[in-house]
Amino acid sequence: MRRQLLYLSFLVALVVAGCDDNMLNPSDIKEVTWKLEAIERAGSPTIQVPDPEVYTLILGNNGGITVRADCNRCTTTYTLSGDTVKIGHLDCTTNFCTLASLDGNYAAALEGDSTISISESHLLLRRGAVTLRFRN
Repeated sequence: MRRQLLYLSFLVALVVAGCDDNMLNPSDIKEVTWKLEAIERAGSPTIQVPDPEVYTLILGNNGGITVRADCNRCTTTYTLSGDTVKIGHLDCTTNFCTLASLDGNYAAALEGDSTISISESHLLLRRGAVTLRFRN
């Protein structure tokens, strides 16, 4: 009886561990060009990015980040620990894109500690009430 309970406990633990479909594998997110699709803010309408090709994020294998924010380019460093990514202060060029550009909002939303998750071909960065949704 004791052996059966031990075996059953082991099986339950194995099943629970296998239920997390968001196991973050760093090799799935590094050296990929992630294109911003949307900026979601709690209590506000979702901002659909009209041209995801000009709002990109690349997490390098060396701990560096390359960002394209419309007509500006940015770099910084990051650390990844579990499901948290800490992105340093972005050093960006200071070109004036257009009045409708999301460059400033996008860059500001990237900096700091965010929860990171991946689902199929989408990467989500969540910090507070803001979620950045990317595709590759």
